[in-house]
Amino acid sequence: MFDFEEFEIIDISHTVIPGENPDRPFAIQKALLDDLTFRYDILKTHSHVGTHVEVGAHFYEEGKSITDYPLERFHGTGVLLSVKEMVVTAEVCEEALGSIIQEGDSIVIRNDTGIKLTKQQLYMEGEDRLPKLTPSAAKWMAKYNPKLIVLDYIRFGEDIDETREFHDILMSKDANFVEFVDNLDKITQPRFYVMALPYKVLGLDSSFCRAIIIQNKK
Repeated sequence: MFDFEEFEIIDISHTVIPGENPDRPFAIQKALLDDLTFRYDILKTHSHVGTHVEVGAHFYEEGKSITDYPLERFHGTGVLLSVKEMVVTAEVCEEALGSIIQEGDSIVIRNDTGIKLTKQQLYMEGEDRLPKLTPSAAKWMAKYNPKLIVLDYIRFGEDIDETREFHDILMSKDANFVEFVDNLDKITQPRFYVMALPYKVLGLDSSFCRAIIIQNKK
């Protein structure tokens, strides 16, 4: 059992505000159940709203869906990749993580460039000003068979082709992506425990999740 005098839990989940973003819709309406207790009808959304974990079916026509993965693929030890460069290459990854990463670690990628766009800027202007990951970085990560790639606001490549290559390199190794996260600045340890448990829906390519970091307080 965890001793919470020694460990702390960081909620890295994004708070979804219904109606905030028409491109990532989440519309709800209050209603009643038969016993006159309340429920909320979810009128419109999709599988990539808020903090979500993406699996093989997101990228591959015949890829594995949420329920095809064992639960242990969504939690485990992790390492922090602090990104201070505008272009993240294999050399950057090796310098930052080469001495601490282990087989099967999840990789949490935090944007520490100082370029922090507001939600409105992201919605209206896109991500062109953000640092970018490269296929060489993806190949470096794939060597360690990571369970999860947890992504701060950062680009997957220069264009659609590079973005697709980045996905393919890692998802072909069964790595799953966790996107739209928050509070990564609260991570103070290079190694920690990370968890992003998906909603268990048959056939789903991506799922809402509550993502957390458990780290040592010392």
